[in-house]
Amino acid sequence: MCQTFPPLRRFVVDERHKLLYCQVFKTGSTTTLTILHNLEHHKKRSTRAMRKTLDTHPFKRLNNYTKEGVRLRFEKYTKLMIVRDPLERLVSAWKDKFVVAPARFGYWKTYQSMMEALSPDTLRQQVSTEKTENGTIQQVPFLAFIKAVGTSRTEWQDLHWQLISNLCAPCQIDYDFIVHTETLAEDFPLFFKKAGIVGRNDLLPKTQTREGDRLLWDFYKQVHLEDLHRIKLKFKADYDMFGYSFDEDMTEMLNHRS
Repeated sequence: MCQTFPPLRRFVVDERHKLLYCQVFKTGSTTTLTILHNLEHHKKRSTRAMRKTLDTHPFKRLNNYTKEGVRLRFEKYTKLMIVRDPLERLVSAWKDKFVVAPARFGYWKTYQSMMEALSPDTLRQQVSTEKTENGTIQQVPFLAFIKAVGTSRTEWQDLHWQLISNLCAPCQIDYDFIVHTETLAEDFPLFFKKAGIVGRNDLLPKTQTREGDRLLWDFYKQVHLEDLHRIKLKFKADYDMFGYSFDEDMTEMLNHRS
């Protein structure tokens, strides 16, 4: 765990409120970036409007600072990290990158070799194809994705499903506040208070209905126990560090079988 120090570009800087945010995909990062953008520029832009301004108002990143500037900000600024239950994050990553995203064909092409994780019989049952401008390409099913992620093969790694404990190195960096994606709306007001942010409650994320355990069961019911066990071992550091429990996840999923 925490094998290497994260690249400085991963840290977003809000100079107005002296904040550092370690950006991790599939943990509510788009919502968080929108909030930080509006805090920094004293605006109330939607995510879409925020993205349109990035060419002229890009986020400040730690790699833009001198070595002394980096040291000072790690020492003095309020440091934020957002975490998520590993099983939920994997579902979110697969849905976003392999199902709904316009760039999904690129992910299918990049990770076609994930099919190698499936047996020939399973491959015939699970895999379908879709037409593209350049012919047809096989979709990467969830079962192949989970089998692949549970291995140590480097060609199947990606920032969208890499361990958060490796991405943000909480055993090397003393974070002032850790927000959980599952309780984003409840945690952010506490973070605002911790960071001394007042008068901007209009930016706080709204409470959303979670699909939660039923959704997890719908996806993981097809996954073999041995593959789930590999995921448990692979993401052990995230489970242990951030207060999640694989066994509780399994119990809750089984309670939603019918």
